[in-house]
Amino acid sequence: MSNSFTNSFELRDEERKTAPERDDAADNAKEIWEQFINLLSQSIKQSEIKTWFSVINPKSFDGNVMTIEVPSKDFYGMIEKRYNKKISAIIESGLLGEHGSLNYVVAQESLFEENQTANRTEPSEHANVTNFKYPYGTGSYETKKEEEPFSSNLLIRHTFENFVKGESNDLAVATAYAIANNPGGAYNPYLVYGGVGVGKTHLVQAIGNEILKKNPGKRVYCLTTQEFTNQFTTSIATQKLDFSHGRGGTKNLDNFYRSLDVLILDDIQNLEGKPGTQDFMYQIFNYLYNNKKQIIFSSDKPISQLKSITERLISRFQWGITVDIQAPSWEMRVAIIQKKLDEANINDVPDDVIHFIASNIKDSIRSIEGCIVNLIAESLFVTKGEINLELAERVVHKFLGNVRRAKSVSIENIIFATSEYFKISENQILSRKRTKEIAFARQVAMYLAKDMTSYTLESIGLNFGGKDHATVLYAFNMINESRKKNSEVQNIISDIKNSLSRM
Repeated sequence: MSNSFTNSFELRDEERKTAPERDDAADNAKEIWEQFINLLSQSIKQSEIKTWFSVINPKSFDGNVMTIEVPSKDFYGMIEKRYNKKISAIIESGLLGEHGSLNYVVAQESLFEENQTANRTEPSEHANVTNFKYPYGTGSYETKKEEEPFSSNLLIRHTFENFVKGESNDLAVATAYAIANNPGGAYNPYLVYGGVGVGKTHLVQAIGNEILKKNPGKRVYCLTTQEFTNQFTTSIATQKLDFSHGRGGTKNLDNFYRSLDVLILDDIQNLEGKPGTQDFMYQIFNYLYNNKKQIIFSSDKPISQLKSITERLISRFQWGITVDIQAPSWEMRVAIIQKKLDEANINDVPDDVIHFIASNIKDSIRSIEGCIVNLIAESLFVTKGEINLELAERVVHKFLGNVRRAKSVSIENIIFATSEYFKISENQILSRKRTKEIAFARQVAMYLAKDMTSYTLESIGLNFGGKDHATVLYAFNMINESRKKNSEVQNIISDIKNSLSRM
């Protein structure tokens, strides 16, 4: 597309023109711009013209270059995203003359900050950027000097000292200690897997905290795979806006990860079905590994059960050591309960209470912690601080009911159950294929994801191969209406929900 983007404070040549010259260029620009809008009106609705193009001001038309002013970089990004092809077609039609082009300038840097030309500083070539949470179109398009101290994202409460060790996690803990004493050594990468709530996140963060304790200058960074994916997709968006002139987008993100000494990535099973994020992870992995930087992963399933992840990335997960954490044994559950009570300064709980809880809350450490919180709260309001067996029985009974009701369905399981029902592969549901059968199955899965989970539309879209929120909402509304009118669709929904309840 023959267009370009320029910051308004860079238009020095235009500012040096005389007033008559600027007036003639502006008049000429208005005339050409009206013709441009007339042509555009033939392919888009008048409501779109009013929304997106009525606020654009033609500035000049000189040398077959039309310069227009848009309200912000955010606005420019949306124009490019929505109407790139249509604008290109008009330019290529010859309206602006041979080799004509469209040049954008902005009135302010973003919708959320005023243009501060006077305070503009040149970016540092080796600067680091740690804030990747900017929304689409409002981020930093040039590498900026780091203004805030580097943040590891580690929770300081996750340490080796308060991690309960036992036979269910002894190998995982032993290798974790070894890594903390020699990061980037023999156990690289380190992958720990196990069920929900068994302590994986605590352990991998304990490694990071111990490394920082021994080496405060190390750059240790911890995040979930979902956060990693969000960073990557946001950087792709900013790169497509092309405001960075090669200094932003994925290059910015790549530079940040290459600067790390230790990368901790939680829940790598969420890389499934995200080929672009996997490719980026592959490049980061290779760089860090080749430079003897420590890489730490956690997963809720073993490597052999990871699906829709490229073989080259799976093979790298297997280069180091893989350990598992099992659900805690009865003895370990007793030790965890005692430790949690000690941390709450409650030391006079009878053994029969502790043993009763350990015998009934079996699935995870997280469930044990939740039960203890409920037990303490009940004791304060019901028995004036006394914890006895009768209270424990009541709390455990209520808590187990809550646990059963609160168990959430994962999007991965929804995709799996849907693919099993329709006898198609999970990859087909995540693909861009639009055959009637696959498209319907995909819409059913998206409906279930919105109906049965608390994920946002954007998050659901990311889990379906990078679909946008509008696609998810359309799928939900379509299936929701169909099931009301068509009993067969309702039966499909019910059958898949039943299969999910048995997982």
